[in-house]
Amino acid sequence: MPEVESSIISKIIKCKGYHKHVPEYGERAWIAEGETVNVIYWDAGNTWCDIMDVVPKKGRGQKEVVEFYRKLRKAVRKYY
Repeated sequence: MPEVESSIISKIIKCKGYHKHVPEYGERAWIAEGETVNVIYWDAGNTWCDIMDVVPKKGRGQKEVVEFYRKLRKAVRKYY
């Protein structure tokens, strides 16, 4: 997946708060906590980021991860 804006990630996962720094992934790594998944991303600068991991909130969560990427592709087509 190419770089996307972190604000788009926030919208599609319904993130309520600020993104949090996760230094165990690297100095520019952040986590956006959503309703069904959390997204860990690398800050590329100027609101752009590279997704590093999508972590479902319950169980194995393959369905939630697939749904996240489906929504992300749809949003990328809409905004870009």
